Amino acid sequence: MRQKILNILGHLSQSLRQNKDLFYDAETIWEELNSQGFSEEEIWGALSHIEKTTLEEIGPYWSDEIPVCRVYTLEEASQISKRARGYLWKLKVRGIIDHALEDEIIEKAMNLEGETGLKEIKTVAALTLFGYEHKAHEEVRPGLTESFLI
Repeated sequence: MRQKILNILGHLSQSLRQNKDLFYDAETIWEELNSQGFSEEEIWGALSHIEKTTLEEIGPYWSDEIPVCRVYTLEEASQISKRARGYLWKLKVRGIIDHALEDEIIEKAMNLEGETGLKEIKTVAALTLFGYEHKAHEEVRPGLTESFLI
């Protein structure tokens, strides 16, 4: 299973290099992974791995001087659950996301159908951060082979 997760992560990295957005292009990417023989369980396992590696450590944006409170619009507050908003606050307090990343995550969450709960916001946040980390990695070390991106 570990190798399959690494292969899925490699495919996600390749998708990012093709300027795909892991959130907005998720359906296409998911279909590509299915056509390559990956099961739903394996894909969800890779997403779980991304969540664990990107959302659980103290992040680079942590500061005791930056306020972490955000005022949500009525539309945002009605679509994004209290638990999901609380989770975003937790990510911000831990320095995992900054104001700009929070805004991008909220913008993407507002494009989901129905209420955005904790599970959905974790997925959106993880995919957004994975994309940013990948882009930062590419800028620092251009020309690395795909094996170094996993």
